[in-house]
Amino acid sequence: MIPIIEFQERSLSGPVMKADEFDLEFAMKIRDVVQKYNIEYNENELVVDDATADAVYQAAVELLAEVGIYHMDTERVIKLTREEIEQVAKEYCDNPGRHTFGRDKDEVTIEYRASTDKRPPTLYAGSWGVAQEEWYVPYIQSFAQEESIKAMGITAGLAKLGDMKAKAGTPSEIAVGLWEQEHIKEALQKAGRPGLHVGLLATLSSPGGIMTMMAPGIREAYNTQIGVHIIPEMKISWSQFVLAQFCQVRGIQPWQSSMSMIGGLCRNAQDTAVGLTANLLGQISYSHGQLCSLFTNHMDGKSATRPTHWAYSAAARASERNIKVCIGGCASGVLCKSPFTLIQAVNMATLFTASSMSYCWIAGNTGIEARYAGEVMNAIAGMERGQANELVNKMMDLQTKYAPEVKGNTCKFPEVYDLETVQPHQWYVDYLDKAKEELAACGVPY
Repeated sequence: MIPIIEFQERSLSGPVMKADEFDLEFAMKIRDVVQKYNIEYNENELVVDDATADAVYQAAVELLAEVGIYHMDTERVIKLTREEIEQVAKEYCDNPGRHTFGRDKDEVTIEYRASTDKRPPTLYAGSWGVAQEEWYVPYIQSFAQEESIKAMGITAGLAKLGDMKAKAGTPSEIAVGLWEQEHIKEALQKAGRPGLHVGLLATLSSPGGIMTMMAPGIREAYNTQIGVHIIPEMKISWSQFVLAQFCQVRGIQPWQSSMSMIGGLCRNAQDTAVGLTANLLGQISYSHGQLCSLFTNHMDGKSATRPTHWAYSAAARASERNIKVCIGGCASGVLCKSPFTLIQAVNMATLFTASSMSYCWIAGNTGIEARYAGEVMNAIAGMERGQANELVNKMMDLQTKYAPEVKGNTCKFPEVYDLETVQPHQWYVDYLDKAKEELAACGVPY
């Protein structure tokens, strides 16, 4: 592994370049390597084949070696050699990703998983997005009380506490963060799972705010991850390096998240798959984490299309075959009064499971959706690639059928769950059951 201090040295001595110049070099090089390695998008094979996955990996290694990582604070490029990148990947291949979270009865181990493994991904799902004070605890409890959920990758954050907004780098960020941690513990106690891993700190973003939370009884190594990820496309600041070093000193598993966007510097699914994989390789070079989530979307925010699915699968399978870090994913639809809310989540969960996902850190919008998505991951684990592609294509058509029902029909958690009993309303269950019927008709093996 490359020490973080070496990344500091290269951040101060690498080639000087303006951000726009780096972006142009990145955009031109990614086009070159996609063409060189003959990477082609097939909208009917969203779970990609071995040859495509290997080509994406090779292209990503070349892209990272040629372009590097741009340091936004020093305006210099951190350069890595091809030999260094391949050595990092080899070290992971020799020791596939694995890490244990939680305490006592809620201890869980996340392990590298191949696309053909009959062992399903770990349901690692928690509340996400923005919550409000009056329903913060029941929202988290709706996930924690589900036995099939073995850990939570994240818990929702507050937009504001009373009239106070959490402004990064100020005392208000810490005040809101402390309130959240206290109420997360309350939700876990009510669910009878005090030792559950609760993942990322949602509201806190500054190094000072994050580090303040790391104390006995607040957040500790067994129940926390800290984000250290490269910003799309291939940019970084001192904050990521400081937090990565803090994780290593304190024995905290870093949150690695590889992200890339279709329609920006990456034109299409092929570019994005290579960008995701290069981003992943860059992160593990300095952060040395065992888990890495993949995420991509279009410029308009859509993240469950054929191109995004293909890009995810190509990058996940490139890692599966050539890196062997634990790959994560998030599978969710829009919370609405329609079967769509579950159909999209199940579609993503199916594709990602068939593409070597090890853990699903977002699975639907509520606890019951996560449970239903987890049932599907359990059922399709080990499914042959051709069969998985056929199933995903049918669900894409079903997703398109129900997509028009989303507009003007969205909900928030208090509309779908009773806040006193922390149980879903029957009308909501009925929509989910209708979705299950439709998905079963497509061939989902519940």
